[in-house]
Amino acid sequence: MYVRTVYATGDPALLEDSLDALRGESVDMLSGQPGYRGYGLFANRQLGTLTMGSWWDTPEHEAASDTALADRRDTLLVPFAATVVVNRWDVAAAEPGPAVENGGFRLTRFAFGAAGADGVARGFEENGLPALRKIDGYVGAAMLIDRKRSIGVVGTIFADRRAFDASRGAQAAARAAASAASGTVIYGLEEFDVVLLHRPQ
Repeated sequence: MYVRTVYATGDPALLEDSLDALRGESVDMLSGQPGYRGYGLFANRQLGTLTMGSWWDTPEHEAASDTALADRRDTLLVPFAATVVVNRWDVAAAEPGPAVENGGFRLTRFAFGAAGADGVARGFEENGLPALRKIDGYVGAAMLIDRKRSIGVVGTIFADRRAFDASRGAQAAARAAASAASGTVIYGLEEFDVVLLHRPQ
Protein backbone atom coordinates (compact mmCIF):
# COMPACT_ATOMS: atom_id res chain seq x y z
CA MET A 1 0.00 0.00 0.00
CA TYR A 2 1.05 3.58 -0.65
CA VAL A 3 0.01 6.87 0.92
CA ARG A 4 0.10 10.43 -0.32
CA THR A 5 0.02 13.01 2.46
CA VAL A 6 -0.66 16.72 2.23
CA TYR A 7 0.40 19.07 5.04
CA ALA A 8 -0.82 22.67 4.98
CA THR A 9 -0.45 25.64 7.31
CA GLY A 10 -2.25 28.97 7.36
CA ASP A 11 -4.45 31.38 9.25
CA PRO A 12 -6.55 29.44 11.80
CA ALA A 13 -9.46 31.80 11.11
CA LEU A 14 -9.61 30.53 7.51
CA LEU A 15 -9.18 26.84 8.25
CA GLU A 16 -12.80 25.83 8.73
CA ASP A 17 -13.84 26.88 5.22
CA SER A 18 -11.22 24.59 3.70
CA LEU A 19 -12.24 21.76 6.02
CA ASP A 20 -15.87 22.17 4.95
CA ALA A 21 -14.84 22.11 1.28
CA LEU A 22 -12.69 19.01 1.75
CA ARG A 23 -15.42 17.23 3.70
CA GLY A 24 -17.84 17.97 0.89
CA GLU A 25 -15.73 16.85 -2.07
CA SER A 26 -12.65 14.83 -1.15
CA VAL A 27 -14.16 11.37 -0.77
CA ASP A 28 -16.14 11.59 -4.01
CA MET A 29 -13.07 12.82 -5.90
CA LEU A 30 -10.73 10.21 -4.50
CA SER A 31 -13.10 7.25 -4.70
CA GLY A 32 -13.56 7.92 -8.40
CA GLN A 33 -9.89 7.14 -9.02
CA PRO A 34 -8.56 3.62 -9.69
CA GLY A 35 -6.79 1.99 -6.77
CA TYR A 36 -8.27 4.17 -4.02
CA ARG A 37 -8.15 2.49 -0.58
CA GLY A 38 -8.96 5.17 2.00
CA TYR A 39 -8.68 8.75 3.22
CA GLY A 40 -8.15 10.66 6.44
CA LEU A 41 -8.46 14.39 7.15
CA PHE A 42 -7.08 15.91 10.36
CA ALA A 43 -6.78 19.47 11.68
CA ASN A 44 -5.30 21.50 14.49
CA ARG A 45 -7.75 24.37 14.62
CA GLN A 46 -5.78 26.33 17.21
CA LEU A 47 -2.50 26.37 15.30
CA GLY A 48 -3.92 26.48 11.79
CA THR A 49 -2.57 23.19 10.39
CA LEU A 50 -4.21 20.39 8.49
CA THR A 51 -2.94 17.12 7.18
CA MET A 52 -4.63 14.52 5.03
CA GLY A 53 -3.63 11.18 3.64
CA SER A 54 -5.01 9.13 0.76
CA TRP A 55 -4.26 5.41 0.46
CA TRP A 56 -3.58 3.58 -2.84
CA ASP A 57 -2.93 0.03 -3.97
CA THR A 58 0.01 0.84 -6.29
CA PRO A 59 2.42 3.75 -6.76
CA GLU A 60 1.15 4.10 -10.33
CA HIS A 61 -2.43 4.67 -9.15
CA GLU A 62 -1.20 7.11 -6.51
CA ALA A 63 0.71 9.12 -9.10
CA ALA A 64 -2.16 9.10 -11.60
CA SER A 65 -4.64 10.29 -8.97
CA ASP A 66 -2.36 13.17 -8.01
CA THR A 67 -2.10 14.26 -11.62
CA ALA A 68 -5.88 14.14 -11.93
CA LEU A 69 -6.75 15.86 -8.65
CA ALA A 70 -3.92 18.21 -7.71
CA ASP A 71 -5.46 21.34 -9.22
CA ARG A 72 -8.81 20.78 -7.51
CA ARG A 73 -7.08 19.99 -4.20
CA ASP A 74 -5.18 23.26 -4.37
CA THR A 75 -8.44 25.12 -5.04
CA LEU A 76 -10.12 23.54 -2.01
CA LEU A 77 -7.24 24.71 0.19
CA VAL A 78 -7.71 28.36 -0.83
CA PRO A 79 -7.70 30.81 0.92
CA PHE A 80 -6.46 28.97 4.02
CA ALA A 81 -3.21 27.35 2.93
CA ALA A 82 -0.17 29.61 2.99
CA THR A 83 2.18 26.61 2.71
CA VAL A 84 1.53 23.15 1.27
CA VAL A 85 3.81 20.10 1.24
CA VAL A 86 3.02 16.80 -0.51
CA ASN A 87 4.83 13.61 0.48
CA ARG A 88 4.64 10.00 -0.71
CA TRP A 89 5.17 6.99 1.54
CA ASP A 90 5.29 3.21 1.60
CA VAL A 91 3.04 1.63 4.21
CA ALA A 92 5.41 -0.28 6.49
CA ALA A 93 2.75 -1.46 8.95
CA ALA A 94 -0.90 -0.64 9.51
CA GLU A 95 -3.68 -1.59 11.87
CA PRO A 96 -6.74 0.28 10.63
CA GLY A 97 -9.64 0.53 13.01
CA PRO A 98 -13.22 1.70 12.65
CA ALA A 99 -13.96 5.22 11.49
CA VAL A 100 -14.51 7.56 14.44
CA GLU A 101 -15.94 11.03 14.90
CA ASN A 102 -14.56 13.61 17.33
CA GLY A 103 -11.46 11.49 17.87
CA GLY A 104 -7.83 12.50 18.14
CA PHE A 105 -4.89 11.89 15.80
CA ARG A 106 -1.28 11.94 17.00
CA LEU A 107 1.55 12.14 14.46
CA THR A 108 5.13 11.19 15.33
CA ARG A 109 7.93 11.97 12.87
CA PHE A 110 11.16 9.98 13.01
CA ALA A 111 14.41 9.27 11.20
CA PHE A 112 16.10 5.88 11.06
CA GLY A 113 19.59 4.65 10.38
CA ALA A 114 21.39 1.35 10.65
CA ALA A 115 18.33 -0.75 11.49
CA GLY A 116 16.84 0.19 8.13
CA ALA A 117 13.19 0.48 7.17
CA ASP A 118 12.49 -3.23 7.47
CA GLY A 119 13.93 -3.44 10.97
CA VAL A 120 12.00 -0.39 12.12
CA ALA A 121 8.76 -1.77 10.67
CA ARG A 122 9.32 -5.16 12.28
CA GLY A 123 9.95 -3.53 15.65
CA PHE A 124 6.76 -1.50 15.34
CA GLU A 125 4.70 -4.59 14.56
CA GLU A 126 6.28 -6.70 17.31
CA ASN A 127 6.55 -4.09 20.08
CA GLY A 128 4.93 -0.78 19.15
CA LEU A 129 1.49 -2.01 18.18
CA PRO A 130 1.08 -4.33 21.18
CA ALA A 131 1.92 -1.40 23.50
CA LEU A 132 -0.56 0.87 21.75
CA ARG A 133 -3.34 -1.71 22.00
CA LYS A 134 -3.11 -1.52 25.78
CA ILE A 135 -3.91 2.21 25.83
CA ASP A 136 -7.54 3.05 26.58
CA GLY A 137 -9.37 4.43 23.57
CA TYR A 138 -6.81 3.34 20.98
CA VAL A 139 -8.47 2.77 17.60
CA GLY A 140 -5.72 2.21 15.04
CA ALA A 141 -2.25 3.13 13.82
CA ALA A 142 -0.02 3.14 10.76
CA MET A 143 3.70 3.49 10.11
CA LEU A 144 4.67 5.13 6.82
CA ILE A 145 8.23 5.06 5.48
CA ASP A 146 10.23 7.06 2.95
CA ARG A 147 13.12 4.71 2.25
CA LYS A 148 15.12 7.16 0.14
CA ARG A 149 15.17 9.84 2.83
CA SER A 150 15.34 7.41 5.78
CA ILE A 151 12.39 9.06 7.50
CA GLY A 152 8.97 7.91 8.59
CA VAL A 153 5.82 8.82 10.46
CA VAL A 154 3.55 6.98 12.83
CA GLY A 155 -0.07 8.08 13.06
CA THR A 156 -2.29 6.90 15.91
CA ILE A 157 -6.01 7.46 16.30
CA PHE A 158 -8.03 7.51 19.51
CA ALA A 159 -11.76 7.18 19.82
CA ASP A 160 -12.57 10.46 21.57
CA ARG A 161 -10.97 13.52 23.09
CA ARG A 162 -11.06 12.18 26.65
CA ALA A 163 -9.11 9.08 25.70
CA PHE A 164 -6.82 11.09 23.44
CA ASP A 165 -5.85 13.54 26.17
CA ALA A 166 -5.39 10.75 28.72
CA SER A 167 -3.20 8.71 26.35
CA ARG A 168 -0.24 11.10 26.23
CA GLY A 169 1.75 9.61 29.07
CA ALA A 170 1.25 5.99 28.07
CA GLN A 171 2.07 6.69 24.45
CA ALA A 172 5.14 8.69 25.43
CA ALA A 173 6.45 5.66 27.31
CA ALA A 174 5.71 3.36 24.35
CA ARG A 175 7.33 5.81 21.95
CA ALA A 176 10.49 6.12 24.06
CA ALA A 177 10.86 2.36 24.35
CA ALA A 178 10.31 1.83 20.62
CA SER A 179 12.80 4.56 19.72
CA ALA A 180 15.47 3.14 21.99
CA ALA A 181 14.95 -0.40 20.70
CA SER A 182 15.03 0.52 17.02
CA GLY A 183 17.56 3.34 17.10
CA THR A 184 15.16 5.84 15.57
CA VAL A 185 15.39 9.57 16.23
CA ILE A 186 12.11 11.31 17.02
CA TYR A 187 12.08 14.79 15.52
CA GLY A 188 8.43 15.83 15.57
CA LEU A 189 5.23 15.27 17.52
CA GLU A 190 1.88 16.82 16.57
CA GLU A 191 -1.77 16.47 17.52
CA PHE A 192 -4.89 16.94 15.43
CA ASP A 193 -8.64 16.53 15.59
CA VAL A 194 -10.07 13.76 13.43
CA VAL A 195 -12.19 15.57 10.85
CA LEU A 196 -13.01 12.73 8.47
CA LEU A 197 -12.09 9.08 7.99
CA HIS A 198 -13.23 7.06 5.02
CA ARG A 199 -12.51 3.47 4.04
CA PRO A 200 -14.29 2.00 1.02
CA GLN A 201 -16.35 -1.10 1.69
